[in-house]
Amino acid sequence: MQAVFKSGVYLPEVDLWLDSTRKREFSLISHAHSDHTGRHARPVLTPNTANLLGDYLDRSAPVLLDYHQPYETPSYTMTLHPAGHCLGSAQALIVSKETGERLLYTGDIKSRPSPTNEPLEVVPCDTLVMESTYGRPEYVFPEQEQVLDTAYKTLRMWLSRGERPVVKGWRLGKSQEILHHLLAQGFDVMAEESIYLGTQVYLDAGVKFPGHVRMFEGEWPDGWVLLFPPGKKREVLKGFSRKRTLELTGWAVGGNTPWGWAADASLPYSDHPDFNELVEYVKAVGPKQVYTVNGFPELAARLRELGYPAVHLNARGHKQDAGFQMKLV
Repeated sequence: MQAVFKSGVYLPEVDLWLDSTRKREFSLISHAHSDHTGRHARPVLTPNTANLLGDYLDRSAPVLLDYHQPYETPSYTMTLHPAGHCLGSAQALIVSKETGERLLYTGDIKSRPSPTNEPLEVVPCDTLVMESTYGRPEYVFPEQEQVLDTAYKTLRMWLSRGERPVVKGWRLGKSQEILHHLLAQGFDVMAEESIYLGTQVYLDAGVKFPGHVRMFEGEWPDGWVLLFPPGKKREVLKGFSRKRTLELTGWAVGGNTPWGWAADASLPYSDHPDFNELVEYVKAVGPKQVYTVNGFPELAARLRELGYPAVHLNARGHKQDAGFQMKLV
């Protein structure tokens, strides 16, 4: 099967959209992050992803699929497999009924263990369509435990000096991971409202946290750590002095901060694989051809060096017709 990348991934041979960001009649939503969603008429997604999206799909007729539950059409069978990225995140395996070819679309994945997400499942395939967010060789992350230990020491130092720690984390996925780790270390943690509400969905899904989180409602007691989304305006925090900000992001490796406000400390902790982990996942699933999307084209170049027919699809760099014609052998 061939793949086209334009506001999502399109498989023309089976007429299927994957993570389209434009409204479609039918499309996979691999997980609840906004850069992978659209208000489709009939989205297919896991029940936990639907719960995280809440009323976003009120006017839709969702097709809810548990992991490993087949969805049958005349031309293909689709099954969803854990992606490890956040609660409910899924890879999609599409098997052609005409040829038997197995195409795996990863969406966003995380290969390192998480205390709050279903672990990534290795799914063998013939064709792999893979996100390459950190698809440059410079993005190689230290061990999570090492990064977290540094984060704990930094936060305790700030607290010992009477400062107010702000930890930046995306409201769904990474924030819940960070929250779990901080509570396990005995920190008192407040969460901005959207993070708090997302955490309630995790709790409803049966995810257990080693303590309780409090929602930030305008008061900030001494000794508390605040979890706050990186993209949210901070006017609500202007009245508090002695704030110190810690960001946990894979972009810290390259010194690139693609959003608005600076941090006092930046550590490389990510809910995506690093460059080497992306390469290892390709080796694990054993595809005959690879398409990479988003991120960087260097991953596809490395895969070609390793003997995998691979191309990076970019809506700006490839016309739609080029995607249809680009058959890898």
